[in-house]
Amino acid sequence: MNDNSNSTVSNGKATAAVILGILSIVTIVITGLGIILGVIGLILGIIGLKEINRFKQEGRKTAVAGIICSSFGILLPIFLIVISYIAFMNPTSS
Repeated sequence: MNDNSNSTVSNGKATAAVILGILSIVTIVITGLGIILGVIGLILGIIGLKEINRFKQEGRKTAVAGIICSSFGILLPIFLIVISYIAFMNPTSS
């Protein structure tokens, strides 16, 4: 048998944050779903990062990637809504 008592454990919340962050970017067309997935991913990423620091686990880069992807998944639909509103509400002068 292989004894890996010195190996550290990867954080599952960090992995979930990356998956949800990527899904929030992919589902950007469905604005409500993308933002919801992004918020959940952001929360899981922050919690995962705190657990990684507290329990000396692996997955710090994964948690940071999840936080970044989730932030894009939240901010990009909001940015697109604002740009769309500005584009459609400002009539061009002829």
